[in-house]
Amino acid sequence: LLIDGGPSRRALSDGLGRRLPLGNRQLDWLVIAGTGEEQIGGLVPTLDRFEVENVLWAGPQGGSYAARELQSHLLNAEIPVEKAEAGQVLDLGDGAALTVLEVGQRGAVLLLEWGNFRALLPIGLDFELLSNLESRPDLKGLTALMLAESGYAPVNPAEWIDALGPRMILLSVGAGDRDGLPSPETLAAVEGYTLLRTDHNGWIQLSTDSEQLWVEVER
Repeated sequence: LLIDGGPSRRALSDGLGRRLPLGNRQLDWLVIAGTGEEQIGGLVPTLDRFEVENVLWAGPQGGSYAARELQSHLLNAEIPVEKAEAGQVLDLGDGAALTVLEVGQRGAVLLLEWGNFRALLPIGLDFELLSNLESRPDLKGLTALMLAESGYAPVNPAEWIDALGPRMILLSVGAGDRDGLPSPETLAAVEGYTLLRTDHNGWIQLSTDSEQLWVEVER
């Protein structure tokens, strides 16, 4: 399972090479949860090296150049593409599941679960989806929460973060972000939580056997 892929072909190819079993070039599912350049810009050059069985697509299909390029690649490769719908569940085997909680104009909000492990990935979060999710008590007690929009304050309200009560918070943001992210208000909101961020820690790896959790970072 691969969710999006980031903007860098080199980083994506290296990450997949490190984490897939030796000799395994197959991806059962590619989930497109957001269609921005920073989310999927590195996919097309990398996919030539891997065999993708199925694609689950959320958000606008022509929302960016990278999205249009990826659509063309998938069509030419005759890879089946399924439109994501809220409530949809992908069975990942051994009791693990990926649930599409919400789908909006910017993409999807996903929940990854296996036993005691629960990670919320609000990749396509917007104000409408945030309003829907704020009223859901079943999301409390997360193992990990990935901040939306690289820590943009309006879609990461402190009240919601506290209500979710995650054991740790993940922040995907480039060093020296041109928009000045993460917002200072967001950093204040997550003070006191365990925070791992890609601009400081490099790659972040969470591993679980459905009961215990192991965390590794690049630096």
